[in-house]
Amino acid sequence: MAKHKKKVNSKADTREIVRLRDYQEAEAFFEYEDEEAEAAGEERLKKMRVPKAVYRVVIILILLILGLALWINRSSLTLENITTWVRLQFVGEGQGDGFPVSITGSSVYASNFTSYGGDALILSDTALTMVDPTGKTGLSLRHSLNQPAMRSAYGQTLLYNQGSTGYLVLSGTEVKVRGTAEREILSGVVAQNGRFALGLQGSDGASELNVFQKDGSLQYTYAFAKDYITAIAMNYDGVYGAVCTVRSEKGELVSKVTVFDFNQPEPLASYETRDNLLIDAAWTESGDLYAVGDSALLTARSTDYAFSEYSYDGRQLTAYRLDQSRAFLSISAYAHAGPCTLLVFRGGNDPVRIESPERIVSLSVSGGTVGALVDSQVVFYDYSTGVEQGRVDAGSDAKSIALSSERAAYVLGVSEIRTVEIH
Repeated sequence: MAKHKKKVNSKADTREIVRLRDYQEAEAFFEYEDEEAEAAGEERLKKMRVPKAVYRVVIILILLILGLALWINRSSLTLENITTWVRLQFVGEGQGDGFPVSITGSSVYASNFTSYGGDALILSDTALTMVDPTGKTGLSLRHSLNQPAMRSAYGQTLLYNQGSTGYLVLSGTEVKVRGTAEREILSGVVAQNGRFALGLQGSDGASELNVFQKDGSLQYTYAFAKDYITAIAMNYDGVYGAVCTVRSEKGELVSKVTVFDFNQPEPLASYETRDNLLIDAAWTESGDLYAVGDSALLTARSTDYAFSEYSYDGRQLTAYRLDQSRAFLSISAYAHAGPCTLLVFRGGNDPVRIESPERIVSLSVSGGTVGALVDSQVVFYDYSTGVEQGRVDAGSDAKSIALSSERAAYVLGVSEIRTVEIH
C-alpha cells in the first residue's frame, strides 16, 4: 500500500530565528549613543552656566546702587512726595493752556522767581503761584505781605514779610505753618525737612536768630549784640546753620559768618571779612559753606570751618546762584554794561571760568547746565567745560530766568511768564 506523503507548507515551515543577542547589542548601542549625547549636553550646559558668584556680585551691585540712590534723595523721600508721585502716576497732572501765563499781581522781584521739579515758582506782591511746563497753575495762594520774600529748598517754601512780622511755611502746596514774629523780620531760610529760621530785629541788641521746628515751635535763639543779620543758611536737616551779619566799626564795614550747632548754646566758629557786605549764604549737601559778598566769596568746609576768600579784584557782582553743591557768580569790570566772567565754584577746586561778551543779569541751574540771561537772550552753558550749548531770544522785557530742564527755561517778563527752549 502506497504511503501518503505529508504535504509540506513551505511558508509555515520557513521559521525566523530570533537571536536575543542581536537585540541586546542594538539596545546597548543606542543606549550608549543616548548617554554620550546626554553627557555632551550636560558638558555644554556646564560651560554655559553662570557661576553663582557672578549672581551674588550682580545682586550686591544692584543693592548698592539702590542704596546710593535712596541716600542721595533721602530728603525728598517724604510721605507727601511719595503720595504726590503715586497720584501723578495713576491720575496724571492734567494739561494747562500753554504760555505765556499772566502774572497774578502787579510785580515780581527777580529774587522771588525760581523753579523746582520742573515747575516755576513765582511770588508776586499779592500771591504765590506755581506753574508747570504746560502752563497749568498748580498753586495760587493769596497773601497779605507788603514786602514779600521767599526762600525754598526741595519743595519746602518759606514766605516772610521783610521789614514786618508775618510769615508762613509750605510743604509742596500745603501750608504747614502760619505765624507772626515778635519783631520785624530781617532774613529767613528753610531746610529740606521743613525746619526754618528767622533773623529778627533784636529786643536788647542789634538782632536775634530764632530757629523753629517744622511744626512752628521755637527750638533755639541767639542774640547778636552789635551785628545785624543779613542772610541765614541751614544744612539739609536743619541741625547746623550759618548766619551772616554786618556792623560798622570805626567807619569800616565788618561782615561776619557765625556757624551754629543748634543743639549747643554757643557758636562753633566765626569768621570776619572787611569791606565785603555778605548778601546770601548756602550750606550745600557736599558739606561746603558759601557766603556771597559784594566784593568776595567766602568758602569753607564743614569739617573744620576754615574760611577762605575769593576776591573779585574790584569787579562788580552782577548775578549769582547758589546750588546744591556749587556757587555761580558773574562779575564785571564795568558798572552798567560790558562783558562778564562767569565763575563756577565746586568745593575747594579752582573755579571754572566762562567768558561772556555781554552782561549777565540772571543765572539759573539745572543738571549740568547753567543758564544766563544776557542782552535779552538765554544762553545755555555746560558749566563743567564752559561750552555754550545754545541760545534763544528771551524778549526785551526779560528780568529773570529759571531753568525747567537742561534745555528749557521760564522767563520772567514785566507782566507774564514765558518759556524758551533750545533744540
